[in-house]
Amino acid sequence: MSGRIAVPPSKSLTQRALVAAACAGVGSRVVRPLDAEDPRLLAAALTTIGLRLRWQGDEVLASGRDAVAGAELFLGNNGTGARFLLAQLAALPGEWRLDGVPRLRERPFGALVRALSGLGADIAAESPGEPRLPLRVHGRSLVGGRVRLDPSASSQFVSALLMLGPCLRDGVEIVLEAAPPSRPYMALTAEVLAAFGGRCESAEDGRVVRAAPGGLRPATFVVEGDWSAAAFPLAAAAVAGGEVEVAGVRLDTRQGDAVVAGILVEAGCAVHATAKGVALVGPAVRPVVADLRDTPDLFPALAVVTAVAGGRLTGLSGLAAKESDRLEVMVAHLRALGFRVGVEGGAFTSPGGLTGIVAPASALAPAGDHRVAMALAVAGAVVPGVRVADPECVAKSWPGFWACWDELVGVAP
Repeated sequence: MSGRIAVPPSKSLTQRALVAAACAGVGSRVVRPLDAEDPRLLAAALTTIGLRLRWQGDEVLASGRDAVAGAELFLGNNGTGARFLLAQLAALPGEWRLDGVPRLRERPFGALVRALSGLGADIAAESPGEPRLPLRVHGRSLVGGRVRLDPSASSQFVSALLMLGPCLRDGVEIVLEAAPPSRPYMALTAEVLAAFGGRCESAEDGRVVRAAPGGLRPATFVVEGDWSAAAFPLAAAAVAGGEVEVAGVRLDTRQGDAVVAGILVEAGCAVHATAKGVALVGPAVRPVVADLRDTPDLFPALAVVTAVAGGRLTGLSGLAAKESDRLEVMVAHLRALGFRVGVEGGAFTSPGGLTGIVAPASALAPAGDHRVAMALAVAGAVVPGVRVADPECVAKSWPGFWACWDELVGVAP
């Protein structure tokens, strides 16, 4: 591998900034947002409930607020957007119905529903049992205050409440019943809120977090490049060797997925900052060893590197609730390619090696998961002839991925 690839803006920061800008109102701007399926779905939903956003070129402008009595809202498979939106709907007078694709209906919402109900929200699931989409929300003014939350299924529950907190009279204080996974994403939420004048703080042990009242004020937020996306071209150099520069990201970031650089350095790669981003020189010559509890989105890319170089990945309990059951899907695909991978005690393991590796005749289906599809592209860097079914699913986070990848690997247009 040799060349430069520009990654798209951060999906996580874009979605947080869209909510904050919409709530802050006229004069707010999100510059260089990720223009992809998930942010577009969230922006459309925010506009539908009266928080007007106008997507104009390479920025999104907040342009006021309309009174809306109610609406049907569809978030596709956008778990982050659906959870952020649910919190906003709970405190917005009106009759709302929130739904998504069948996979989003399977993903957890119960702990967030219970926490919002503890603040006085009126939310009802259409099916019995643990609350899941579709959800009906009788939105009404909420005061805020102290609430208990089980964040073990997703740190997005915490972020959804923090994004709501500044809009409540008493703000919100969240007592966490367990340590949340993906903790760096909570820091991103605090960063975005601070840019719009919000204030978040955390107790020393991290088990109590607060968002102060007082509302949000108009601001301009510039979205940086996405480290979750950067993991894929970096992983490709780690398995195939060579040097790849990823433009648009920086090492001094709060994005948790930037730890991929350090993980690959420990595996024998070299990483350095460049004028435009970050470069990695491969290949990985030592086993990959990493706990991904705080950075589960790195798993698909690092699973391929681990399959080639050997190693052990832990902290994977949250993968079953992602866009697909990522652990199950990646193990199946890597085995189909001939890699010796397995799951032992919840950990993904492999002795590594390329002996007997061959692409199957049939295309591999990524289960509608953008990160699985991109991980298969990484596998294709060392396994000629890998074919991916439903390649368009990458539009969720990186619509131009395949064109960028072809240019990186030297495929003629």
